[in-house]
Amino acid sequence: MSKRILNMTLGGAAMSSGAVLVLSRIRTGPGVNCTAHWLHGEQAAKVEHLDIRHSLVGVATNAAAVFFWSWLYDKALGQKPTVMRAMIITALLGPVSCLIDYKATPKRFTPGWELVFPRADMVIIYFSMVFGMALGAIRQSPSTKNTKSPHA
Repeated sequence: MSKRILNMTLGGAAMSSGAVLVLSRIRTGPGVNCTAHWLHGEQAAKVEHLDIRHSLVGVATNAAAVFFWSWLYDKALGQKPTVMRAMIITALLGPVSCLIDYKATPKRFTPGWELVFPRADMVIIYFSMVFGMALGAIRQSPSTKNTKSPHA
């Protein structure tokens, strides 16, 4: 696995999980639990406290999904994307991932966020994931690596 994919996964998983936790605090209770619905059924979304059985499974499931999207994002970007290509691919990432997650994936394997969040919150969550993944991609960009000046 490339370091760029790892950085994109860490960034996307941290940002989307963070958004879920913040929105949960404001709106519902631990929204990370709903992502465990693939294992525990829809009642996972009704668990209002953090616990290992639901919350850890939810966070791990989200991280695994972000890893999948990071791998595809990495392939779509290519080795040395132009700025325009990177902007277009990044802009498409959220809508494409949401469309596939909720239209092409069996209900049991969706993120489950629709069980506790309104659509506007889901937009924030997907945006957070994409933003975190983009930061991870930029972090690995050759132009952002620390290099010593030849004059130093």
